Amino acid sequence: MSNPSAVLIPAKEGQSFWQPGVRGNCITIKISPWNIDKTNHTVFLHELPKTGEVPEHAHEIETEIFICLEGEGILTLDGKEMSFRQHDVAYVPPLCKHRIQAISDTLLKFMVIISPIGLEERLKLMGQAKSSNKEIPPDNFSSPLSQENTHGVIR
Repeated sequence: MSNPSAVLIPAKEGQSFWQPGVRGNCITIKISPWNIDKTNHTVFLHELPKTGEVPEHAHEIETEIFICLEGEGILTLDGKEMSFRQHDVAYVPPLCKHRIQAISDTLLKFMVIISPIGLEERLKLMGQAKSSNKEIPPDNFSSPLSQENTHGVIR
């Protein structure tokens, strides 16, 4: 068995997808099986505009780590609300119900590390591909998939 090569993913690189909900909700996949063979993790940047949210859900077997880079939000873990601010780190084990709401005037930007892999496929299927960093966000849209229990997500 060979080990994957070490890589650095520049800030502006990755596959980006607009997500359902508030206009400007976007994720950029940085590390996944799409670009790192045999990885056990998916890493993505989530940019969530004010009033945007990741609705309450849990994961069957996946563990998530959220790292707040910019902005401010409210993170709810198993019904307990707490502030989510720059440099905060949250650990979310399997079956923990969680939700994130953006409350700052600037984008809430946070990195998500999830293991095992698979969530990237759901995000791609729910979203709309973003063609460039200068692309204007589409109007709000919905995705029937966002309401379904797929790819280890429990709604």
